[in-house]
Amino acid sequence: MTDTFDSINTEKPAVPAASQQETVLLVDDEENILMALRRLLRRSGYRCFFATSGADGLKILEQENVDLIVSDMRMPGMDGAQFLTQVRERWPRTVRMLLTGYADISSTIEALNKGGIYRYISKPWDDQGLLDAIAEGVRIRRLEREKAELLALTQQQNQQLKAFNEELEKRVQARTEELRQTADMLDLAYKELKDSYSLFVRVFSTVISSRPHLAKSQSQQVADLARRLGTLLKLSEDELRHIYFAGLLTDLGKLGLSDDLLARAESRLGHNDLPEYQRYPLLGEMALLAIPELEQTAKLIRSHAEYLDGSGYPDMLSGKQIPRGARILRVARDFVGLQSGLMRTAPTSVDEACAIIKTGAGKRYDPHVVEALVIHVKSLAAEASDVHVMRIGVLALKPGMVVARDLVNANGILLVARGYKLTAGIIEKLAAFEKLEKEKLNIFVVDNGSNEQ
Repeated sequence: MTDTFDSINTEKPAVPAASQQETVLLVDDEENILMALRRLLRRSGYRCFFATSGADGLKILEQENVDLIVSDMRMPGMDGAQFLTQVRERWPRTVRMLLTGYADISSTIEALNKGGIYRYISKPWDDQGLLDAIAEGVRIRRLEREKAELLALTQQQNQQLKAFNEELEKRVQARTEELRQTADMLDLAYKELKDSYSLFVRVFSTVISSRPHLAKSQSQQVADLARRLGTLLKLSEDELRHIYFAGLLTDLGKLGLSDDLLARAESRLGHNDLPEYQRYPLLGEMALLAIPELEQTAKLIRSHAEYLDGSGYPDMLSGKQIPRGARILRVARDFVGLQSGLMRTAPTSVDEACAIIKTGAGKRYDPHVVEALVIHVKSLAAEASDVHVMRIGVLALKPGMVVARDLVNANGILLVARGYKLTAGIIEKLAAFEKLEKEKLNIFVVDNGSNEQ
């Protein structure tokens, strides 16, 4: 076996050979000694070389890979200690033995120290003892060689494993990036889907409000207020979205009611009218059951007319039986309805409506929601003192102006929502609409001090 290695098979790693023909070098200046050693080792199975001097031994070592050296101590020119010292320096892995017939302790010690010999053997030697010593030395060399081979094999496999791990890490990173991009695309698609539902609900709400007797429900205001109250109560974004949708579609079930019934305020409905009227939350829920995305919205529509004390409809729920979002919608709907004429023939002011709602806190209305309403009304008063609103025509509109009130047409259809920042495109569309419908639009915008009326 040589000191070079074949490429590693990663499926079944190569294993060093358990045996090979080891090489032994014997050095002695006496020919009869070499002949005796030749005869002794003839059937040993070793590949043997013989040299009559240290110089000849070095020449052989320069040409052959030698596992073990047996050298005589007493030789002319270069003795055994000097020879083995050079061997140690140039071929340190070779096992070195000293063969001596002299009881010279100082020479043996010198050979041990400088030549680093494995052991020394006295002349005359015992044949079996010499064979056993050589076999043990060769075995040590074989173990060292196999250890080196295994170490090299381990290092190579470690390098391959490192390269494999690096490649695996790159693949994992690439796959992770693919998954991240896919997740981003799904998030974007879901956002677009939610936006499309939001647009659908808002447009559908304006269609509902275009019916003359449903305009006074002010569903857009109810939805905005309910979302504002939910925000003050720290509801999640998903809850706020369904509350907002339900606020826009509270009157969906009223589309099937007669104009005569809708024309009257709720306080003026007779005993015979109430059963039919109070079915509208159920009808609104049923209309949305086929749309899975609006399932939660549908549940809020069904329960938005319930009262905390159980006197509401259609299921006469009470307390926490009423969904939290529905309790918010009830306060928002009644607060807006009191001012629009939905609930009473004579509309009330903001302060009067707020006072009525406060009176019902803990009875009809959730006190936490009422508390949020009071905070909201106070904030509106503060905003009104800081923000000035002016009414202008379409021709006076400029990009960047903020709409202060919902802009609706004569049929109550929402054209531009409150808080929208106008663009040149929207202004052109409003001008075209005004010309087409022959209907002059009055737009309320926030007066920031830079516009003239």
